[in-house]
Amino acid sequence: GEYDDILEWPFQGEITVELLNQLEDKNHYKRVIPFNDKTSDKCKCRKEKEDTNGWGLFQFIPHTDLGLNSSTNTQYLMNDILYFRVSVKVHSKTKPWLL
Repeated sequence: GEYDDILEWPFQGEITVELLNQLEDKNHYKRVIPFNDKTSDKCKCRKEKEDTNGWGLFQFIPHTDLGLNSSTNTQYLMNDILYFRVSVKVHSKTKPWLL
């Protein structure tokens, strides 16, 4: 993107992806994707050109878990709509104010 030049590469940190429960503000379905020394460099480096090779979670959530679950009071899919919240936590070596 247009601000990639000010970012630190390769990326170090974590990305949290939450599928929001539409019945109440709790019991969201959450996955944390770490980007650390164990993560392949191809996943952390800045993309210089259009790249169609994807990577990530094979299965975020089973389709059977999207509907109403009365025992946990969760429903992620409602009226054909899903809501996601994505947050990024940066672990910067050169920009300590980002920590």
